[in-house]
Amino acid sequence: MSRTLRILQRAQADVDAIFDWLVPRSLQGAIAWYLSLRRAVEQIALTPERFPLARESHLLGREIHETLFKTRRGRLYRILFEFSDAEIVLLRVRGPGQRPLRRRDLPSE
Repeated sequence: MSRTLRILQRAQADVDAIFDWLVPRSLQGAIAWYLSLRRAVEQIALTPERFPLARESHLLGREIHETLFKTRRGRLYRILFEFSDAEIVLLRVRGPGQRPLRRRDLPSE
């Protein structure tokens, strides 16, 4: 099944902010992080239904799924997304230590 992949502006802003934070600390690390992110997004695009619901999903009343990816140093990042038969929507990208999502962190339906 072919679905359209849509990255919300907030998710892109998350990616940009994380990448911009990593670059002055380690350009190679920032590039490696971005490549890990891309691999995770490619997996989501192939089979989004294989990923579990995010821990916040039941509290938010939405079926929000997540996948984890990590850096070489083991820091975990999360990609939060929703999907339907027609599309996959990347909602947010969260870094280590960031609080769980709240309603105001997501676009309204």
